[in-house]
Amino acid sequence: MKVVMAMDRRESEVRVRVLVADDHPSVRENLRYLIDSENDLACVGAAKDGPATVQLCQELLPDVLVLDEDMPGADGLRVLKYLRRELPDIKVVMYTLDGDVCQAARTLGAVACVMKDARYEVLLRAIREAAPAYYVPSELN
Repeated sequence: MKVVMAMDRRESEVRVRVLVADDHPSVRENLRYLIDSENDLACVGAAKDGPATVQLCQELLPDVLVLDEDMPGADGLRVLKYLRRELPDIKVVMYTLDGDVCQAARTLGAVACVMKDARYEVLLRAIREAAPAYYVPSELN
């Protein structure tokens, strides 16, 4: 299993900790940048395939996983099944171009599904809504 990157972020304990999993480097980097630009979110890692996603989830225990469906090694739905069984506290937001995958992901336990052609604001809202119930943005404290 290859780990693409794992990052320590300041204040990650008070921010929603997000792991990104996508096989396209530009998508991973753009999502990492987008998430890290938000005051209440922190990208704690990024994986390029199914096995690396599982490994990073086990090591980093993110609050939310943004998960692509079409990845080498194990597709996103297979990773989702594993996480629901082994790491059920990690909330999964499926990120795909396929509407049928969204339906399957919701059936398997994803808390949300965002189409890749949606505006970034939609993804950010899905991440925030998937965050653990105890999470309160700092501006509300």
